[in-house]
Amino acid sequence: MDDKTFELLEKMYVEILEIKQDVKSNAKAIAQNAQAIAQNAKAIARVESIIENQIEKKIDALFDGYKQNSERITRLEEKVDRLIDRVERQEVEIKVIKTGC
Repeated sequence: MDDKTFELLEKMYVEILEIKQDVKSNAKAIAQNAQAIAQNAKAIARVESIIENQIEKKIDALFDGYKQNSERITRLEEKVDRLIDRVERQEVEIKVIKTGC
């Protein structure tokens, strides 16, 4: 084997070793990323559970309260309307009484 061939083989060997090292470090990084993804998935599952079990119930309770308040306001508006009608009728009656005397 001549020197040029040997040098070429030596360069190729060095490059292969570098590529091998890069692959190993990339594999480690991929494993670490996979582990981080798994931990994030667990955290997301916990947050999802909290949302489903706690926050959703609170939102439902708030909506029920809002609905009750809305119904109560509607009833109060109806009462106020009836009172306004009554006052207007009484004002007419008072005017009739005053003009009749």
